[in-house]
Amino acid sequence: MILVEDDAALDPELLSGPHLLSRRARDVLPAVGFGPRPTHPVEGTIGLHGGIPGAAALPLAGLSRAFAEELADPAAPSLRYSVPLGLPELREWIATDEGTDPQRVAVTNGALHALALVFDALVDPGDVVLVENPTYPLVLTLLRQRRADTRPVATGPDGLDLDDLEAQLRAGLRPKLLYTIPDFQNPTGTSSPVAARRRLVDLAERYGFLVLSDDPYRKLRFDGDPAEDLDLASEQVLHVNTFSKTLGPGLRLGWIAGPRWLAGAVLDARRDSDQHTSLVVQRAVHRFLAGPGALADALRHSRSVLRERHDALLAAVSAELAGVVEVPAAEGGIFVWGRVVDPAVDLEKALDAARQNAVDFPLGRYFSPVGPREFTDRFRWGFSDLTPQELREAVHRVVVAFASPLARR
Repeated sequence: MILVEDDAALDPELLSGPHLLSRRARDVLPAVGFGPRPTHPVEGTIGLHGGIPGAAALPLAGLSRAFAEELADPAAPSLRYSVPLGLPELREWIATDEGTDPQRVAVTNGALHALALVFDALVDPGDVVLVENPTYPLVLTLLRQRRADTRPVATGPDGLDLDDLEAQLRAGLRPKLLYTIPDFQNPTGTSSPVAARRRLVDLAERYGFLVLSDDPYRKLRFDGDPAEDLDLASEQVLHVNTFSKTLGPGLRLGWIAGPRWLAGAVLDARRDSDQHTSLVVQRAVHRFLAGPGALADALRHSRSVLRERHDALLAAVSAELAGVVEVPAAEGGIFVWGRVVDPAVDLEKALDAARQNAVDFPLGRYFSPVGPREFTDRFRWGFSDLTPQELREAVHRVVVAFASPLARR
């Protein structure tokens, strides 16, 4: 305890504010989010930030019925406490979908919560964790919080560069964990071929690390069936997934499916935090999923909506931004990963001009595990929460902003 004789001797700056944060919170504070946003954004700004499926792509009617029916039960079973690993019926549905045993499944409050539980169960300070470069920024935040030694692995048109990974392993690198997004990766939109997924599992088994597959976009392939995820038959493979991109992020409903040896540690981490996921949400979503063809119909509709929006965005880019940016087409998911090809455009300045012209998006450097000097010519555009008309208007505003003298080198 510190005793002072005169309150005036206390520095007002030390009475409240950021200095009260824990050391861990202060360490990660600058890393949160996708970089600085305007303090006062222009009214009517169109945000190409992505990450949110638009309401038009979600099964609102089916979910509405499921919640109403669930809450109409006079015994109110949904309003009771539940168990840490989740509703047994929902775990069984997830296990069937994942091709595994319900005993290897834990229900969570979305995928980010699942990742936090996994990292709590596995990662000690100083442990080497490999991540794709670029990758999902909030994973980098979680790893910083746990003081992991995060190392990048290059990515290419087919996702994770396994030659780069194998070279590092042969040189003596011994990671505890590798984090990957195999389908429609965030932010690049690339997907790993099936042969590459199998090779990655082989490397994990040979060198003794765990592969964490975070695959929330897998079912959002525009055409054809989803590719197989990394094989859960291996004791070196763990899946994290979520209903956020298919049924809605507001549900906060995800899961872990992993090896049996991990289940006890995940259960302990869960008991020490929030106890269990909302039983109302679990029961209502399971009620929806139990409807014949309900999810298949919802996914068919969602993929149609997303494809229409994706195609509208790329058509507008082709018509108005040819020679200025390149935006490869995606085969699914909710993002495109673009590159400025006009050498006269400074992307950092161009974003400032775009914000003044009421359009906003994240820069590529915010997705780098290495630092802000990478991906300086890259940007991510999300199309899932905007109508085709809004996407065309967003591109038009980008055209005006990029042509501004403010955006030139």
